[in-house]
Amino acid sequence: MRFTALAVPAAALVAAAALAPSAQASPTAPAAAGASAAQSDGLPVPQRDLKRYHLSKTELNSIAKAKRWANGSKPRSVRQCESGGNYRINTGNGYYGAYQFAAGTWRGIGGGRYAAYPHKAPKWAQDHMAYRLWRKQGWGPWSCA
Repeated sequence: MRFTALAVPAAALVAAAALAPSAQASPTAPAAAGASAAQSDGLPVPQRDLKRYHLSKTELNSIAKAKRWANGSKPRSVRQCESGGNYRINTGNGYYGAYQFAAGTWRGIGGGRYAAYPHKAPKWAQDHMAYRLWRKQGWGPWSCA
C-alpha cells in the first residue's frame, strides 16, 4: 500500500488542533474532577455531562452564571476555608464537597439530581448548587464567609 503526502495549510492544522480533544484529557477521568476552565464547544459543562443530565438551555445559562460567580474572590475564599478547595472531600463530619454541604441541604436545593452526595458530583454541579443556595440565603450558610 502506498501513502501519498498531502499538503495541508498550517491554518487548517491549527484549527483542527483547537477542535480536537486535549491530549492531556483522560476519557476515564472522574466527572467530579471537573472540566477545563474553557469548554472548546462553548458549553459550561463537558459534553458527556450535557447528555448524562439532560440539561436544558435554561439550566445551562444558570450553570454559566454559577461558573462566573464561583470564579469570584469570595466563593474562592469560602471554598478554600471550608474544604481547602477540594471538591471531592468527605472527612466524615457530615459535610461534603468544596462548599461543605450537609446532605439535606444538597438535596433540598436540587443537587440530588447530580449525585447523592456533593463530593460525588461534578465540580460545575457543586458550584451551581452553591450559587443557588447563595441566591436564596446569601453567605449565611458558610461560617467562612
